[in-house]
Amino acid sequence: MLYHGFYVKITPLKNIQRERKDGSISDCNGFQIEIFSNQSEEVTVDVFTAAVGFEILKNSVCDAEQFAMDVIESEEKEYLRLIDEYILENS
Repeated sequence: MLYHGFYVKITPLKNIQRERKDGSISDCNGFQIEIFSNQSEEVTVDVFTAAVGFEILKNSVCDAEQFAMDVIESEEKEYLRLIDEYILENS
């Protein structure tokens, strides 16, 4: 998926651990979300997970995509700074 110039790879995952409000640990289904600066996936900008019942409501790619878009919108300036830093270090 391409969003705001970033390439997003979404992979289903099982056993994502999250802490519930009562302090217990829950194993959840969900997705790993990887954000890249380009289509060739050379520069990883961010990697995070989205667990059902925590970051997303349903175990659906559509929910994972929406979550990824929300994260990109909130972190876009930092992502661009990281890409600029990578370019400077590798030029």
